[in-house]
Amino acid sequence: MRADFGGWRMERLRFAVVLVVCLIVAIVGGFYGGQASVAPQTVTTTMTETKTLTETKTLTSYRTITTTSYIPATVTVTVTPPSLPTITATVTETVTTAPAGGCEIYVLKDRDYYFSLISDLKNAKKKILVAMYSMVYDADDPFDWANDLIRELVNAKERGVDVRVIIEYRTYWGYMDENLDAYNYLQAHGVNVRLDDEKDTDHMKLVIIDSKIVYIGSHNWSESALYHNHETSVKIVSKETAKTYEAYFETI
Repeated sequence: MRADFGGWRMERLRFAVVLVVCLIVAIVGGFYGGQASVAPQTVTTTMTETKTLTETKTLTSYRTITTTSYIPATVTVTVTPPSLPTITATVTETVTTAPAGGCEIYVLKDRDYYFSLISDLKNAKKKILVAMYSMVYDADDPFDWANDLIRELVNAKERGVDVRVIIEYRTYWGYMDENLDAYNYLQAHGVNVRLDDEKDTDHMKLVIIDSKIVYIGSHNWSESALYHNHETSVKIVSKETAKTYEAYFETI
């Protein structure tokens, strides 16, 4: 029995050793086999940087006021009525020329007429002839462009210019009493002026300066025509044209 017991113990020991070896092989094989079965992984991280660009522009708005008139240069005319803002107009020459006849024609719209004409009246050297349908003088109005033109006739007379004026008075329909104040003012200051008292109507708006410059068109010498209304006239620089109109003036 003792021999059998010893053999049994040896069998159990071998079994235990084999079992331990199998466990070790299983563990080691499982570890390496598991590692080999997992594919290598690559992790890619993308970083995006976003920038916001802001551009600021400042736009400045300008108002350009252009007044076109028609005198042989660029000039600045300043009108300063009492207790009223100063009105400044920069005028630029625009001209159509007919070289053969030496004739210059300037188109004068609305207020352009006043700025062009008053400049030429100030520069008159020898003679001014005026035949006007409506010439309204208002001594009590501190800002009236008609007053300016009428007074400039007196200024021209005082510096030795020959000034002659014809103002309409009696028409087919009646008398133009609104012209009397201009007539009385000019006469009181020594200007050669007369009222056309014939029944036919002189509807012209004619100015001749220095036997060379002619103004003709729709502008009367009244505040409404010079400052408020839409009007159009022309300035003609031509000795031949001026000669024709001077002859016509003598027939009025």
